[in-house]
Amino acid sequence: MQLTELDMTVLKTVARYYVLTREMVQSVCCADHASGRGTRKRLSRLGQAGYLTKHRVPVALPGTNGAAPVYYATKKGCEALASYFGDDEFLATNTRTPRADRLSHWIAINKTRLLIEEAALLVPGLKLVHWITEWETINKGDAASDQFYLHTQFSKTPPLSCSPDAGFLLEYRGQRKVYYLEQDLATSSPRQIAARKSKGYERLAKTEVHRKHFPETTIGAFRVLFVTSNDYRARKTVEEMSDKPGKELWLMMNESALTVDNFFTGDVALDHEGIVGPLVRTQSTQQVDTTQPNRPHAASPATA
Repeated sequence: MQLTELDMTVLKTVARYYVLTREMVQSVCCADHASGRGTRKRLSRLGQAGYLTKHRVPVALPGTNGAAPVYYATKKGCEALASYFGDDEFLATNTRTPRADRLSHWIAINKTRLLIEEAALLVPGLKLVHWITEWETINKGDAASDQFYLHTQFSKTPPLSCSPDAGFLLEYRGQRKVYYLEQDLATSSPRQIAARKSKGYERLAKTEVHRKHFPETTIGAFRVLFVTSNDYRARKTVEEMSDKPGKELWLMMNESALTVDNFFTGDVALDHEGIVGPLVRTQSTQQVDTTQPNRPHAASPATA
């Protein structure tokens, strides 16, 4: 099969995000295409040639009665990418068969990631410097490793660890701040989430492990973005976090209210005191009391 430039773009996109639906591939690579037929045919051709694999289990689409096939890269596809772009890093791409019970979660994470990437482009001076996925390995030359970069095991007895769904570094006005993502699919109660997640992130903050994940950061603190399905779960999780260690690290976000226009500069981040504000305070954002640094809209002039 003769691979075209668009074929390589599609392969590169799937390799970058690990798992994508046809709609997601089209939004990144072929946004000007009115129909999904062409993208569907291209993915089918690449799959038949062994460059991609369509997972045997389709992923349920939130808010619909339908399900969509999910695609991921193969070793052959990554070898083609390495040869085409002259970059051996493609050889370390995760090509494991995704776990069927995690597909919906990973697709949701990528949906949020795509939103963040697009939203960052709309804020003058804001730059998404780096994104780390939960399946990125410590040894970048060994995609089969089980030592994941973002996973931190603090102790085994009693067990204490922290494993963010993703992490990213934002730069704004000369400052660089770390954010971790927790993508909620409502499979656990807010009480369970608060009990299970809070201690790990509090220890991560105390030990400043975020500086190891993102050495380029200029800020000693980080934030955890808890992206959930509705406003009720966002506020209920705030309640359950109220007596937990590290509660000030968390910002709750209702994904149904998030858009590329408001993700960073709109009043969409709910803090531990129930105060709502923007993640990034730009010059156009209303001035507020900067003596309360834990509030999302009352942080330093850089980022929340």
